[in-house]
Amino acid sequence: SDTARYRGTHPNTTSLLPSRWRGAAAVAAAAVGVALASSSSSVEPGPWETGLSAAEVLSSPAWPAAFPLTATHLARLDETPDTRFYARPRINVQHVDESAIAALQELYAQELPRGGAVLDLMSSWTSHLAEGRGRDRADGHFARVSGLGAHAEELRANPALHDYHAHDINADPRLPMYADESFDAVFCSVSVDYLADPLPVFREIHRVLKPGGPALFTWSNRMFPTKAIAAWREASEPARLWICGAYFHYSVPGGFTPPEGVDLLPHAGRSDPVYAVSARKLERERAGGQTQSPSCESV
Repeated sequence: SDTARYRGTHPNTTSLLPSRWRGAAAVAAAAVGVALASSSSSVEPGPWETGLSAAEVLSSPAWPAAFPLTATHLARLDETPDTRFYARPRINVQHVDESAIAALQELYAQELPRGGAVLDLMSSWTSHLAEGRGRDRADGHFARVSGLGAHAEELRANPALHDYHAHDINADPRLPMYADESFDAVFCSVSVDYLADPLPVFREIHRVLKPGGPALFTWSNRMFPTKAIAAWREASEPARLWICGAYFHYSVPGGFTPPEGVDLLPHAGRSDPVYAVSARKLERERAGGQTQSPSCESV
């Protein structure tokens, strides 16, 4: 089935590819000069491999002076356009199990502001919102849920969305469809691992957020391995929190609060793991004028 999983080449990676697609995925990988079986040795580990747990890794990170992810770290096995990979809609394909979905729903109910305008970044047919807490736009929990994702048909099927935009964020990280400071919160479910050029995306998140608004990223260990960046695919699970935190830290220096990470389901083997990293856009006066991110035209 579409939700069938298999253990990937790295112990921290579980593939989302359904069984009938796996042979095609290997052929596609070979066509771009790579092999799935050799992916685990393609990049050197970076400073994100601290040996700390997921609960500790962002407690006091030693950030290098410059963004440490190189082009090699950000490379993907399949560099063909994402629009080709996502050409087929995956409506009703669940990317995490029921326990993980419940954890996401609880987190979003706590952290996303009721009555606010929120952006579901890299959205799909579901926003992982709880019943009565935004799952259906008719429930009135949010004033607006806007979805931005790869496939218009999936977005159209999402009952949470008041409006949506089909947009390849890896081809163009700019979000000119959204005005400055137009959202009370931004969230992204099980997709941050696919960002091939994350810093411009996080600058845009900063631009569209209102001061004080949270940006919240969640994920598990399931992924489409050919589309995940190399550093993420090969990192330990705690290291992935460091990597996501680095996106906040380096994208707009002084523009976000220090990123915080949490392991939402720290019971190995009982369910899919769920991790979250979040930060808030700093008030201008607190950031000493440094929070002015570039406009969408200059990102």
